[in-house]
Amino acid sequence: MSTVGFWQPIYQLFEPEKPLATSEELNNFYVQRQNSPVERLVTLISLQQDPAKFLLAGHRGSGKTTELRRLQQKIAHEHTVIWIDAEFALNKFNAGYAEVVILIGLEIYNQAKNSGWKLDRKLYNNLENSLKTVVKVESQTEAGALKLPEIMEKVGLLLKRGFDRQQTRTLNVLPVLNDIIKNVNSIIKAAEEKRLEKLLVIVDGLDKHERGTTLDMFCRSSLLTEPECHIIYSIPLELRYATEYRQAKEHFDECFCLNNLPIFHCDENLCPTRKPDDYGREMMKKIVSKRLQQLNRTYENKTIFDTDALEEISEKSGGVNRDLVRLARTCCEVALTRRQGLVDLEVAQEAIKKERQSYNLYDYQFDVLLDVHRTGKLTTQTHNLPNKGEFIICDELLQNKSILGYEHESGNVWFDVNPILMEDIERWQKSNN
Repeated sequence: MSTVGFWQPIYQLFEPEKPLATSEELNNFYVQRQNSPVERLVTLISLQQDPAKFLLAGHRGSGKTTELRRLQQKIAHEHTVIWIDAEFALNKFNAGYAEVVILIGLEIYNQAKNSGWKLDRKLYNNLENSLKTVVKVESQTEAGALKLPEIMEKVGLLLKRGFDRQQTRTLNVLPVLNDIIKNVNSIIKAAEEKRLEKLLVIVDGLDKHERGTTLDMFCRSSLLTEPECHIIYSIPLELRYATEYRQAKEHFDECFCLNNLPIFHCDENLCPTRKPDDYGREMMKKIVSKRLQQLNRTYENKTIFDTDALEEISEKSGGVNRDLVRLARTCCEVALTRRQGLVDLEVAQEAIKKERQSYNLYDYQFDVLLDVHRTGKLTTQTHNLPNKGEFIICDELLQNKSILGYEHESGNVWFDVNPILMEDIERWQKSNN
């Protein structure tokens, strides 16, 4: 049982870049976690009459998209939910609040038109004219002659490219943005009155953008809170703990953190220990076992991952959903290469070595990693690089998942080094005495 035909169906069950999006996927694969913010978000959104604005922070791969899809599923019976995928609609290296505001306006417009809301045609015309102005200001071409489909296509291309930062800095687009927001709010108000239900906009994928662009979006302007409907933005965890975050949080009702499942316990002072956390590890194992349950009868009563292998990949995932799924997928690849019909401890360890190669550690990072591993807290120690300037090292380590965040049962947050890197830390420690 070491053939491609045996391992291919298993391999395909573990797609690390694919979040659980459909009702079927959520029913088949989702594992309920204690620290999910979904139930509280459902309650808060249902209670709020005025538009509420929320942030959801977490590491890439921690399960934010899946949790937001669950929220969409739970609240769809009483809210009109508009899902926006900013990862693909915007340029991750060149996007700011201007692009996000226009993207929200464009998606609300498309939803209103395509879903047959049958609003006053004048509302659509006003927003269309605002979007024409965007094309004219940004591309410095005459947009009046373009037909409506061409205008919408042109706006989409501009968002993909990103605006000229000089235009945004010199405030040339601000009057246009204000006009777009005013016209979008008119559509929102008319739609909510006619449909007798509130709008909820979920903007996912902003955590995939560069740190500088997300800082620009949330810390340089309050425009992202101007649309008069409920909104949730997903953001990277490092932004939540950046010094500039104080400016952003003033504009939002609350920021929820989706921390990773704990793999080790912390002590009463929130300092990491090496004592395994049984709850977190069991949740990780359930993620694997629920996917394996989808295999057909050919695999009935067959052990695919033995106990030691499951324990090993659960630990080295650091409690990050996507990293666990990726490790399980790599295990299938290694087992096939070894012509084995079982993922045992040796297969798991080889898969972990392969995945470890995607992390880069530099000399200036080790002292900070050791501090975090000792104290469970982030530091403000900085470093300077010629092509990057001065930066806080922990921001970088959070961004590349060398440091992971966890939540204690008390609600307090603590941090530790990613378990997949601990051997490197210990080697460095020995070599530096």
